[in-house]
Amino acid sequence: MPNDPDPFATVFVRDDDEGLFSRDMNGQLVRLDAPTEADYEKSVTLHIDGRPVTVALSEPLKDADGNIALDIEGRTTPRYTTVYDAAMQLYEDAAEIPIPTLCHQPHMRPVGVCRLCVVQIKTKGRKERKLLPACQLAIAQLRTAGEGVEVFTMNAEGDDGNDVRKAVKLLTELLAAEHLKPAPSSARADQLEPLNELGKLKERVQADVSRFRVEAMEQSKPTMLGKTGPHALDDSSPVFLVDHDACILCDRCVRACDEVMGNNVIGRTGKGAAAAIGFDLNDEMGKSGCVQCGECMISCPTTAITFRPVASVKITKRNQSAEVLCAETIMADPLFCSVPPKFLLWQEGLVLRQKVKAGEYLCRQGDAGNTAFLLKQGRFEVTVFGPLDSEKMSLKALHGVNREKPTVRFELTPDDVIVGEMACLTGMPRAADIMALEDGEVWELRRNVLDRLMRVRSLHDRFEKAYRDRVLGLVLRNSEILKGLPDNQFREIVDDIGESLTFVRLSPGQVLFRQGEPVNDLYFIRLGYLRVGVRTFGTEAEVLSMGPGKTVGEIGMLALTPEHRSMTIDEVDRSVEAALVDSAGNPIDKLAAGFRAATCTALSVVELARLKRSDFLALARKFPALRRGFVQLALTILQKNADTDTMQPEFVAQGLYEGRSILVLDLDLCTRCDECTKGCVEQHGHASHGVPITRLLRDGMRFDKFLVATSCRSCAVPHCLAGCPVDAIHRGKHMQIVIEDHCIGCGLCASNCPYGSIFMVPNERGDAVARGHNKAAACDLCDAEGNRESPDPRCVAACPHGAALRLTGEDLFQRVVRKSAKGRAS
Repeated sequence: MPNDPDPFATVFVRDDDEGLFSRDMNGQLVRLDAPTEADYEKSVTLHIDGRPVTVALSEPLKDADGNIALDIEGRTTPRYTTVYDAAMQLYEDAAEIPIPTLCHQPHMRPVGVCRLCVVQIKTKGRKERKLLPACQLAIAQLRTAGEGVEVFTMNAEGDDGNDVRKAVKLLTELLAAEHLKPAPSSARADQLEPLNELGKLKERVQADVSRFRVEAMEQSKPTMLGKTGPHALDDSSPVFLVDHDACILCDRCVRACDEVMGNNVIGRTGKGAAAAIGFDLNDEMGKSGCVQCGECMISCPTTAITFRPVASVKITKRNQSAEVLCAETIMADPLFCSVPPKFLLWQEGLVLRQKVKAGEYLCRQGDAGNTAFLLKQGRFEVTVFGPLDSEKMSLKALHGVNREKPTVRFELTPDDVIVGEMACLTGMPRAADIMALEDGEVWELRRNVLDRLMRVRSLHDRFEKAYRDRVLGLVLRNSEILKGLPDNQFREIVDDIGESLTFVRLSPGQVLFRQGEPVNDLYFIRLGYLRVGVRTFGTEAEVLSMGPGKTVGEIGMLALTPEHRSMTIDEVDRSVEAALVDSAGNPIDKLAAGFRAATCTALSVVELARLKRSDFLALARKFPALRRGFVQLALTILQKNADTDTMQPEFVAQGLYEGRSILVLDLDLCTRCDECTKGCVEQHGHASHGVPITRLLRDGMRFDKFLVATSCRSCAVPHCLAGCPVDAIHRGKHMQIVIEDHCIGCGLCASNCPYGSIFMVPNERGDAVARGHNKAAACDLCDAEGNRESPDPRCVAACPHGAALRLTGEDLFQRVVRKSAKGRAS
């Protein structure tokens, strides 16, 4: 009959409303618009188990480390707030959140695979027809209900809570019956058992797996032909064990590999009951492109990926009084509460407890900065004795600091939490002396542990603020424009800048600004190098590099042009002053903003201090000496640009600007006798690999009459230090690269080195961590232990003709320039 209700209306239900769609009160699908920054100001109140919580409609997108993702202008990318986000806001302690999950972590993109985070939703008393995943369900999908949204979790009382509890318990029983098992390595199984998230959830919901332990469930997964389906226990890696029977296909390892680390090695393979995770084209882990970073193991909620006992970090203590802290002690410290316990177990040995006496130094200015210090007890004095020559990085600059006239001195206490973190993260030398003023205690952290701490947003912000307060004066003191100012005037400028100076970090290849853009900011380079490219008539006519201490943007700030080259400093300074101050001394703004004369791109990790144009103009009015200094610097650069050396582009292209110890061979003197290579092999012998190997290749690119040999350059900002899974690579006494014996041969340092200077060679030592697997080798200037006052590399000493030289990039460039100038003069 036409008036009868449709008998099939409740049978066929569309399930496509968990993504971009929502339903209104009439059940009609409504498409969601993309979130905007305006949604940050819109709030929605919902009730979770009867408790109200008000959240923004959207929140800023965060990167894989949990930090808010910003572009170069400081803008955020909005994403819709989810029900799980609201629960995290309501329950400050993550352990109290009544929404369990095995496939989701706050720093990962939600995928809704495990379905354990399901909740019951009621909108104005009307129950949704099915349970919905809280990790994916956006608050915006519930907006049509206004303030009448109720969320019921497994902690809720009544029928709604029972529905959720039954679903979660059943899913947990099914997963535990098939995949809950101890770690394959008995040496760490007892310690890893409490960290098994599936096991903890089983106890939490009081799951009974006995009813699912039937013969059909105990049969192994079907095998598939070719490279599909799961392997058996995969022990091909020297570092990790992969037990596919314990894998619940949550995809956390996949997202950890792809999104967090960007390695793109792990993915899904097989179908149905034979579905599994696979490495590359379902190769074994040890035979794939896996770099053994451990992010997958740390993210795994079960025992599917665990580390082998042989892969535990074994390091040599530089201070014999230091005590290696066990993972349990570190976990008990509130500062490490958000660091994954599995990481601390695996990296046990990278945190040392050090008791210090009054007058004892934690580090000296110019030392290699391989560690950071957590201040646990006592008072410490930080003293800076003058800027390091970061560009030349000579031994005189590193260890010949004049300690008679300190430029900066201040005290630190445990309230400051940490010191030395930037030297540890960047591989730069220590910027100050740190001395204990009284007996105390510090925890010394290696880079890997510090990286993990920096992922905790609250700690990251705290460390950043402390770092900014400490280095503000150092950034300006090392700047080429402020070096010559009297101390009283310098301090006045620093106080005047105050909070207006902000810090910006760039990744390699990231563009700071492009040629032709208006100049709104002035930058002071603190760390790293920028590539400066100038285009003329569509082609790049000039390429320069700029390093620490340099200023970027002063020409555009003053609106100078090439026509100003013919004017004197006094003439330009008077014209700038007239545009900023009228005849009565009142501030005016007739100085038009200039345009960028070049495109600046990060050649390495770069840190800059940024000063807004309005703040710059205020300083230029208030401090005539500072304004004149900027004018002089700008005119010098304009004149230099007119006399650009033809070797500069090649110098930058070969990366010679960042070399601190480049092995070059003068081809006018070299007879190709190969004594440099033979000397290298004889010097190192069998010590590192069990077989004799070389740390250099007498091959490479040409720079004028010099052959740039393939050997470690001891880069000012080393690329190779980033990401080592076991922190086996670090700086030595002379800023050289040293590779420790617990290297696991992942090859990440070799792939990070843009100059091919790190060699991966099979390790034949009997006591090796990964015998038979590759181990990294690099030039250590023949002094890995730091026993010499100055390095004496054998490759140079062995050359019978004086053709082999170890030079900084700047020294090499000046030699070529002088030769070129002498040739033109003759």
